[in-house]
Amino acid sequence: MDELEYTFLATEEGTFNILAKATAGEEESTAELTINVVDQSPQAPIPSGAIKGINYISDTEVILVLEAPFKKNVFVIGDFNDWQIRPEYQMFQTPDKEKFWLRLTNLEVGKEYIFQYLVDGSIRIGDPYAEKVSDPFHDQEIIDQNRYPGLLPYPQGKTEFQASYLQTAQQPYEWKYLDYNKPKPEELVVYELLVRDFDDKRTYKAVTERLDYLKDLGINAIELMPIKEFEGNLSWGYNPSFFFAADKFYGPKNDLKELIDEAHKRDMVVILDMVLNHAFGQNPMVRLYNDGDYGAPTEDNPWFNRVARHPFNVGYDFNHESEYTKAFVDTVNHYWLSEYKFDGYRFDLSKGFTQVNSGDNVSFWSQRDESRIAIWKNIYDNIKKDFPDAYLILEHFADNSEETELANYGLMFWGNMNGDFRAMAKGENRNFDWGYYKRRGWNQSNLVTYMESHDEERTMWESLTFGQTSPVNIRQLKNAVNRNQLLATFFFAIPGPKMLWQFEEFGYDLELNNDRLGIKPTRWNYLDNEDRVRLYNLYRAMIKLKNEYNLFNDPDDAALSFNNALKSIVSKDGNLEMVLYGNFGNTTINNATITFPSNGTWYNYFTGDEITVSGSEITARLRPSQFLLFTNEKLSLPEGEILEEVITSIDNERIDSGAFKIYPNPSDDKINVSLPRGFNQFQYKILDVTGKVLVEGGSTAVSDILELEIRDFKAGLYIFDLNDNRQVLRKRFIKK
Repeated sequence: MDELEYTFLATEEGTFNILAKATAGEEESTAELTINVVDQSPQAPIPSGAIKGINYISDTEVILVLEAPFKKNVFVIGDFNDWQIRPEYQMFQTPDKEKFWLRLTNLEVGKEYIFQYLVDGSIRIGDPYAEKVSDPFHDQEIIDQNRYPGLLPYPQGKTEFQASYLQTAQQPYEWKYLDYNKPKPEELVVYELLVRDFDDKRTYKAVTERLDYLKDLGINAIELMPIKEFEGNLSWGYNPSFFFAADKFYGPKNDLKELIDEAHKRDMVVILDMVLNHAFGQNPMVRLYNDGDYGAPTEDNPWFNRVARHPFNVGYDFNHESEYTKAFVDTVNHYWLSEYKFDGYRFDLSKGFTQVNSGDNVSFWSQRDESRIAIWKNIYDNIKKDFPDAYLILEHFADNSEETELANYGLMFWGNMNGDFRAMAKGENRNFDWGYYKRRGWNQSNLVTYMESHDEERTMWESLTFGQTSPVNIRQLKNAVNRNQLLATFFFAIPGPKMLWQFEEFGYDLELNNDRLGIKPTRWNYLDNEDRVRLYNLYRAMIKLKNEYNLFNDPDDAALSFNNALKSIVSKDGNLEMVLYGNFGNTTINNATITFPSNGTWYNYFTGDEITVSGSEITARLRPSQFLLFTNEKLSLPEGEILEEVITSIDNERIDSGAFKIYPNPSDDKINVSLPRGFNQFQYKILDVTGKVLVEGGSTAVSDILELEIRDFKAGLYIFDLNDNRQVLRKRFIKK
């Protein structure tokens, strides 16, 4: 006989250890089995005030609440009961059979406990509302790299699948900077960054340490790519699993709060890239009703569609018509604005918030959708009633009539200009006036335009890889920088909020689609390159204008002419007027007519030169990628070297600069400056590549050689600036 059968009839609930023993002569074989006999779930209403998730009642007591409609029974297992199924840890079911709850007492004050819910005897999940997650696959890497001090190891051998933490008496983060300036929506200069790739340390703290860099650039808003607990450790973050937990790979949650707090100290708001179109298979709400361990949701899942209702979906598609999903979305949105003091959201794949089934038809999906409009108005209203100043930005890309209605309602939108700007980066011609909100018929300046984002190839990569090679070879770095300076000047001069993607400001040029989702090197060393610093300084100069003058945000009037290679923007706000012309072609325009709205004195922003306009126009010669920005009021000169031509004439007299030399170059202790003929009385400055003045002085020349000590300078590139009130001469030198 190969097997024996025995029926065990339990007369009461509990845990039973069964030992089977078989003997044959002197041979003996045993087998052990533990079974749990479960009674029906006890019924009781949830205690007053308890909500879904972990409710901290005191330093020793919590109430756990799990929403699991029409499941039969749930047990709590964890460190506090050695992961055993015990009758006293069976959760109560509410009379409507929607939720389960249990009160845990006698907990150790301040101790971290890892726990799970065991649902219907087979489904092990963490709490969907947990603020910290224990992962069986990836936490050990975090521990080994000391990325999260004191992180507990996953309880291997005692359970499986993701688990969650609870901890009473947690020390709350003490917010220091609650009073800070928030830009108006139209004033936003957003810097999109991925914590993983912004600094080689890949931590929240590393981003905090670089906030001064962003402040110096002029950034007033940081947009963090998703940081909610996602599957794996190295990710863009668009594969969320737990929606209330900050991902541990980047560090503890208080490090994230400190990052936000320190940004607020610098009057920079922080916007979170919020993923609520979908969740991935490790999400507890998926796993409660799905196929297998991590498979697709079943038809009875209260939150998710079994099959996505739209193209380009990843993970499992939320059903945004479900009342369960609506409540969940509202809770998530309120949590991060309240608990972490984020200032708003960029909603990923917002066009997917619909139950209208478009299958794989992108065109049909993009058509006006009344149900989607209603969903977004409801989300907007629910956030704004408690957080009236929150920035709410959609990645939508739908029919303009739909976007117009929502924009006029108050929602903001990503405005993708990457295709046009990449084409122009190569030397092609494009009309990009769709980047101006009034061109779309909107009433409010709610269009957040960008040349680059995490989803798009870089304009500098386009210039260096595919740029035209004749007459001007755009593939050479100096020319590519000039080209991208032209693009950025016009980009920031179009009124409205703006976004740039990390390292765009110094011409990051690695191909996106070569390992699209993989780690990209930081390239901070690009700031040692004098041409790339010219691009950085141009960005900083244009952002400064946007930060200081409403002309660049929401002016009284703006006329854009983008059809031809000679493009222009003429705008006016109050008494301030601007005229911007640029040559987007790859050949010189010898007789470019530049039209001004009024006669009189106008000032070149980048050089400080002034011109007198009569007859409302002048004629200029514009080289490829050359641009001229004039204002009718004299503005402060930008810092640092920007234009390729560094000699600027204020009058018609020209001084022979042939004798102007710096030697030895490079040098480790001192430099000699050979003064040009005619420089008798002058002022000089030594600047670093960001435009910061390190040394300045003045002199009446008694010799044609000026000797200066530089032994205390850090190694790097510097600029010597010589000015006799008629001309400014500049030369670069290197300190070894």
